[in-house]
Amino acid sequence: MTILSALKTTPLIFVYLTLNGCAAISPEKCKTADWYNLGFSDGQSGLKRDRVNDYSQACAELNINVNIQRWQAGYEKGNQMYCTPENGYRVGRAGQTYNGVCLSEGFVKNYNKGKRQYDIATEISALENRIYRLKEQYRNEPNEDIKREIRHDIRDLERQIDRLRVPQVLYEVMF
Repeated sequence: MTILSALKTTPLIFVYLTLNGCAAISPEKCKTADWYNLGFSDGQSGLKRDRVNDYSQACAELNINVNIQRWQAGYEKGNQMYCTPENGYRVGRAGQTYNGVCLSEGFVKNYNKGKRQYDIATEISALENRIYRLKEQYRNEPNEDIKREIRHDIRDLERQIDRLRVPQVLYEVMF
């Protein structure tokens, strides 16, 4: 095999391995799956209801049928646990993606509250990182005019952080 032919086939091998690594279910799991527990786990994790179609497709390649009714029964139980208002806040606050699987308005309302808190914390962290970099730049800057601009920029960023923290503090006090 020449180097050129090896380079041509390497991307194909990589794609094949990548796609197989992302399969919904392994062949071994198709053979031994407890479909109720798998559905329960998927529901409790907030995965979409069409996940069972991925399992069916993957297992059909091995001539194994998915017990869709058992998976759905487990999924519904797990989904009930996932879709609580308390979990909505936890999922949002952790910055996790919500897949639209809950009928509960309480879940969605609290998810949005938690997601807003996550977004605020993320933004504060980014601003703090910018301040840190500016302080490093300030320490190494010999030009006083540029140092003055850096101090001004740092103060502006600190004010932005203060504005972001006020709603967060109020939220934590109220709830």
